[in-house]
Amino acid sequence: MPKNNLTARIQAFRNTPRGAQINLWLAYFIYWAGAAAVMPYIAVYYETVGLKGSQIGQLNSIPFFMSMISSIILGFLSDVSRQHKKILRLCAASMIVVMALFPNAHTFLTFLPIVFMWSFINAPFNSILDQTTLNALENPADYGKIRVGGSIGWGIMVLVTGFLVDKLGQGYGIIFYINILFLILFLVNTLGMPHGRRVAADPENQPSLKKVVDMLRQPGMLPVLLMIAIWGVGEASITNFLFLHIKSLGGSSTLMGVALSISLVGEIVAFSLANKLQVKIGPVRMMLLSFVVLFTWLLGLSLIRNPNTIPFFQVFGGAGYALIQSGSVAYVNARAPKEVGTTAQAIRGGVLSGLGIGIGTLISGLIYETSGSVVLFRNMSILTLAGFVMGVVLYLNNQRRQKSKVE
Repeated sequence: MPKNNLTARIQAFRNTPRGAQINLWLAYFIYWAGAAAVMPYIAVYYETVGLKGSQIGQLNSIPFFMSMISSIILGFLSDVSRQHKKILRLCAASMIVVMALFPNAHTFLTFLPIVFMWSFINAPFNSILDQTTLNALENPADYGKIRVGGSIGWGIMVLVTGFLVDKLGQGYGIIFYINILFLILFLVNTLGMPHGRRVAADPENQPSLKKVVDMLRQPGMLPVLLMIAIWGVGEASITNFLFLHIKSLGGSSTLMGVALSISLVGEIVAFSLANKLQVKIGPVRMMLLSFVVLFTWLLGLSLIRNPNTIPFFQVFGGAGYALIQSGSVAYVNARAPKEVGTTAQAIRGGVLSGLGIGIGTLISGLIYETSGSVVLFRNMSILTLAGFVMGVVLYLNNQRRQKSKVE
C-alpha cells in the first residue's frame, strides 16, 4: 500500500508544472550528455581509422544537411499527429541500433550509409524538445533555465569521455557505447515527459504547409534565418576541428575534454541569464551579441600556440551558442502559429545546425586539409565579423521600418 501511495504521489508530481520542468531539464541533460560522448570526438575517431581531412569534413557535413530536411519533415509530422513522445521514442530506439553499427565501419564508403541513418534519425530531438518546453512553461522566456540542463550534461560528459578514452586504452570506439547508454536513459525519461501541447488544437486551426509558408514570409524572418546560418558556418569550425587543433598543438584527449567542458561555463551562465537578457535587450540583440562572442573565440583560437592555455580562453566561448539559441528560439516562437510551432523550431534549428553548420563543415574540412587549423579559425573569425555587420544593418533597417509605421 505505501508503495502504491508513493507511486501515486510521484505520478501526481510529474503532472505538475514543476514536475514537467524537471523532466524536461533531465531530457536535455541526458540527450546532450550522450551527444557529448560522440559529436566532439567523432572527427578524431575518423582520423584514427585513416580518413583524410576532406573526408572527415564530408562525413561531418551529412548530419547537418540531412537535419535541414528530416527535422522539418519529422517536426511537421509531430505537429500534425501530436505524437511527439512516440516519435522521440522511435528515434531514440533507432539511434541505439545505428550507434552499434559505427564501430564496424572502417572506410569512407562504409561510414556513408551509417552516417546518413544517424543524420535522419537524430534530427527531431531538439525541435520537439524545444517546442515541448515552450508549451510547458508559463513564461516562455524561462526556456534557458530548462535548456541549461543540456549544457551541464554536455560539459560533464565531454570531460568524462576524454578521461575514459585516455585511461581505458580502448581507443575512441567507446564513444558509441557511452552514447547508447544515455539513449536508453532517454527512453526511460520519455515516460514522464509532458505532452507537446497544453490544450487540444482548435479544429479550425490545424497545422498546414500554408501556415508555415506564411510564417516564413513575415517581415524580417528570412533575414534572421540567413543571419543564424552565417553564425552556424563560423561555429562549424570549432564544432568539428577544435579537438584536431588541440591535437596538432600537442594536447591530449583529456585536455580536449577539459577545454570543451570549461567552455560550457559561459554557456551555462548565458542560458541561466537568458530570460533577463531577453527582457532587457530583446532576441535580435541577443543574437548580435552571440556574433561578438563567436568572433572573439575564433580569433583567440587562431592566435594561441600553447594547447594548455586553450582551456583558460574557452570559458568565454560557450556563451555564444546559448545566446544564438535562446535568442533565435524566442524570435521564432513569437512569430510562429502555435499549431506549427514544432515545425517552426525545426526550420530554425535546421538553418542553424543544419544548413549553416553543414556548409561550414564542408568549408572547414577543405581549409583544414590545405592550410591547417590556425588559418581555418582566422578565416572564420573574419566571416563571423561580416555576419555581425550584416545583422546590425538588418536590425537598424527593421528599427526604421517600425518607427515609420508608428509615425
